[in-house]
Amino acid sequence: MRFEEYVNNHFDILNDTEKTIVDFVFKNRMDVSEMSISELASKCLVSRSSVFRFTKKIGLDGFNQLKFVLREEQSTVEAATETNYLEATTQAVTNATQQFQSVKMNGIYESLDKADDIYIYSTGWEQEIISEQLQRNFFLAGKKVYSLPAAVDELEMALQRMKPDDLLMVISYSGNNKQLLKSMWHAVVRGISTLSFTTFKQNALAEMCKYNLYYSVVEKKVSDIKNVEIFFTGLYVLNDLLVMGYSDYLKNK
Repeated sequence: MRFEEYVNNHFDILNDTEKTIVDFVFKNRMDVSEMSISELASKCLVSRSSVFRFTKKIGLDGFNQLKFVLREEQSTVEAATETNYLEATTQAVTNATQQFQSVKMNGIYESLDKADDIYIYSTGWEQEIISEQLQRNFFLAGKKVYSLPAAVDELEMALQRMKPDDLLMVISYSGNNKQLLKSMWHAVVRGISTLSFTTFKQNALAEMCKYNLYYSVVEKKVSDIKNVEIFFTGLYVLNDLLVMGYSDYLKNK
């Protein structure tokens, strides 16, 4: 999991001192990966214990694991620099298509068909864009869909009015956001049908949901930035495959 994901999953519980550490690490990833805990504390004008507490608060075992995560990210950046992007994009399309064809879709189509209301919740800005496109596509297929803003409070409010026959679709990258998982547990307990869209890796969200679809991403090195940009290629493909498959299901009923 990337440093950003650890931070995003726990950002609401970080204090101002810890947010200062986040800002410094974001701007100096590789330098931090070679620092001691005392050196980082000195750079951020905080105590060693503050740095240690910060790493624990975002879900790491300690400062050494933070350095490991940052070094792994650099390896990813270097790998992305060497990637054939067109080939990786083609492979992401192929992966999404093959995975979709391997899933027994009738249960998903039946849940879509009988649902009075369909809700889509997404966990990031690009996932939210895809959620809105999915909403439009299902509207053209004759289904009423609500695309929820990427905020857990919005999901909690929507859960209060969902019925067991409704369908909740969740689009996530990591599938391990603790606040999201807590809300999803409420949906599962109430018997609401759930469908997850996550990347091809084991994650708690997919394990919790009744139905699962998976996608691949393409990571591209961004010029002059020590980071990679994630392209949700497979997710866009799944969007169209799901709606077109459901359209065929309706046609052949």
